[in-house]
Amino acid sequence: MREVADNVEEDSLALHASYGKDSNLAGPFCNIHERVMVCVSTYPNSVQLLRRGARIASYMNAPFYGLFVNHPDRFLTKTESLHVETCEKLCKEFGGQFLRVNSLSVAKAIADFAKEYRITQIVIGESQQSRWKLLLRGSLTQHIMRSLKHIDLHIIATEKTVES
Repeated sequence: MREVADNVEEDSLALHASYGKDSNLAGPFCNIHERVMVCVSTYPNSVQLLRRGARIASYMNAPFYGLFVNHPDRFLTKTESLHVETCEKLCKEFGGQFLRVNSLSVAKAIADFAKEYRITQIVIGESQQSRWKLLLRGSLTQHIMRSLKHIDLHIIATEKTVES
């Protein structure tokens, strides 16, 4: 069945390309295979997200991507840079492909990547913003959901440490 799905998806992509982007006949192409993307940040929970995303990709026998969006006006500290490098190594250990992109808008970069790579599953951490910022600006998750349709979004809660 997987081979048939590959052939159908390849035929659909070829047909879509042959009609061209401006043609009225160029309908939506067929996307059969699952593709998992994990949104990595400088927060420590990114390691947990990568593990969860790798597990989901493994269950689905799907390609796995890690994506870090760097704001071009923001300088990463040495600790943050090391954390992103650790995430990149971990992603590759899990058999994934890790990509870094520069963008002024994290949500737009994630949406563009998801469309280009035909992502079907996105793993993202819960928002680290204050309630006020969430009310005023909305969350990254809300912006992504508005930009993308037909993509499953897995929002992973941050592990809380219990004080004794």
